[in-house]
Amino acid sequence: MSEPIVPYHERATELAKELAERGSLGILVIDASTLGAIEYQYGSEAYEEVRRRAFKLLLEQQGKDYRSDDVLALDEPRGLRFLLFLERKRRRTLPLTSSDLKAARARLLSSLVPALARTAFPYLKVPPRIEVGHSLAIHNPLVNPGRILSRGFRDARSFAAYQRRGEELQVLERLQDLILRERVVTAYQPILRLKDKTVLGFEALSRGARGTGLETADALFGAATTHELLIELDRLCRARALLSSGRIPSNAKIFVNTLPATIRDPQFRGKPLIDFLARAQVSPERIVIEITEKLVIENYGLFREAMAYFTDLGMSFAVDDVGAGYSGLESIARLKPAFLKIDTITSLGLGIGATVIAEGIHTEEESQALQSIGIDYGQGYFLARPDTGPE
Repeated sequence: MSEPIVPYHERATELAKELAERGSLGILVIDASTLGAIEYQYGSEAYEEVRRRAFKLLLEQQGKDYRSDDVLALDEPRGLRFLLFLERKRRRTLPLTSSDLKAARARLLSSLVPALARTAFPYLKVPPRIEVGHSLAIHNPLVNPGRILSRGFRDARSFAAYQRRGEELQVLERLQDLILRERVVTAYQPILRLKDKTVLGFEALSRGARGTGLETADALFGAATTHELLIELDRLCRARALLSSGRIPSNAKIFVNTLPATIRDPQFRGKPLIDFLARAQVSPERIVIEITEKLVIENYGLFREAMAYFTDLGMSFAVDDVGAGYSGLESIARLKPAFLKIDTITSLGLGIGATVIAEGIHTEEESQALQSIGIDYGQGYFLARPDTGPE
């Protein structure tokens, strides 16, 4: 069955003629090959469904995000790299320039590319990265036009990779600046008793300050993971969470997310820890160290050893995302956490003597249902949203 967008080789005669007449062709490559992950995770049927959506979107945007006379093609049969051979300027005697190509690329990135990434939903929950590169193919009567166009395609892909690397380095610079200048914002989301809405504690949630480009948790911690600065960021977020806690009630617990490695941080032990808590005016009994189930299980020995030090000081700890699929309930039970934070669809953990906190509560019905099965505490937008306070 033929596809609505054909490989550019099938339009070779047309493109060669245009190249000879104009002297050059502008090429944009939209690299959507990341959508190929869907086939390996969900099978060929799901993959073909997403390809059909992508084709439909690209054809619908003709005359909008790109000109009607631009030639849209694939790099190869059944490919996921789309090529745009750009129509010449409206003043047809003028050749396209690099500035024209950059402007065309910017238009695609602002609207078409985000929409194209969304065609992967629901198979990929996080929209995949789709890159756009550009190049100019210049006519040479001594060289076969097909070779010229192939080189133009390769140059466009190389530019996309160069652009991606430049963007990654810019993110790294912003992240380093954020850590060194301590430009994180701490929001506190209440954890409430469902029955009467009294406060058990507040979870400290960190994000980048406005203007950093890292304002969301996904962007901030994703960048830290990519650039291997997660521990440095985690140390900063933990410190800011405790130092900023003066604006929450003094009888409320402070739930602080952390990594296994950072609980062995020498500045979070011994005299440095005592001095820090005095500076933050926080007693150890108010601190709940929160770690995800996955990290607990992967670092069980390290975590069990390190947590004894903090629980002896009076701190407690919580395991987050319990039941997320890592089947570590036996190990969690041996650790005897004070709190388990679970999804709203399960009440696992009540049998080991932990206080169960249901997360992600969005409606009154969910709150009532949880109370009916014996869960006392909850957290979610229905109860209260995170509060950043003054930056």
